[in-house]
Parts: sequence; structure tokens; C-alpha cells
Amino acid sequence: MDNKTMIDDIVALLDNSVSKGVGHLNISTIESENETKTVEQLGCLDCAKGDLACSIPTLHEGLDEEKDAD
Repeated sequence: MDNKTMIDDIVALLDNSVSKGVGHLNISTIESENETKTVEQLGCLDCAKGDLACSIPTLHEGLDEEKDAD
């Protein structure tokens, strides 16, 4: 599979996941001669197994705010 095809495949995967309301994706790759693709969908309890998106908090406040020095 050439690079353009792989990029198109990843973009399609991301678009499909977002349209289904997936909150986050953890993507890992393994280079091999085997060009088959497998997608494993995990739940939040599965994320507890490592430093994945569910175990890292998302900050919703204070990121873009500028505080006056008054």
C-alpha cells in the first residue's frame, strides 16, 4: 500500500469515527510486511491499562482566557 492510500485510509477511519460520536482514538502502528489492517474499539475501562486518552484529563477552562492584572 502506498503512502497516499494509507493516508486516505486513516482520514476515512477518523471521519467515520467522528461521525459516530467517538470521543477519542488511540492509534498505534506496527510496521510489517503484512498489509492487513485491524481496528480494535476499546471502552474507557480498557484505557485504564496505560497512558491512553481516558486516563489523561481534558481541561475545559482556563486554556484561552486572558486574565487582567488589575
